Amino acid sequence: MYRIGELAREAGVSTDTLRFYEREGLLRPEERSEGGYRLYEAEALQRLRFIKQAQALGLTLEEIRAVLEVMEGGRPPCADVRRVLRQKVTLLEQRIAELTALRDTLASRLEWAEAHPDPACDGKDHCVYLDPTPA
Repeated sequence: MYRIGELAREAGVSTDTLRFYEREGLLRPEERSEGGYRLYEAEALQRLRFIKQAQALGLTLEEIRAVLEVMEGGRPPCADVRRVLRQKVTLLEQRIAELTALRDTLASRLEWAEAHPDPACDGKDHCVYLDPTPA
């Protein structure tokens, strides 16, 4: 059995993180010691590693909670995980397209700005480099 501080150290998280996961329903102590300390079994360490790995892949706590609920219900979570991962890939592809378009716009603006150095300031509160249609 791990006490909260021991589990936190072993998992590489803070005790505040463990308490937060408890409030979110992602982690539960098995019992409390006579002194009132939270006690966790080894499975809690595996669960924490799963949570951290899932977060590193971009899953939200809600998505992680859903996968854990499937596992606790006795079903293999593979189909659910594949669904979530497909959604993440689709969102990333959309974001990459948006960022690519932004990069292209910025590069075009920079190219124009470098071709027109030191523009005459019009005395207004904006920069001609940021005008939507450069002169």
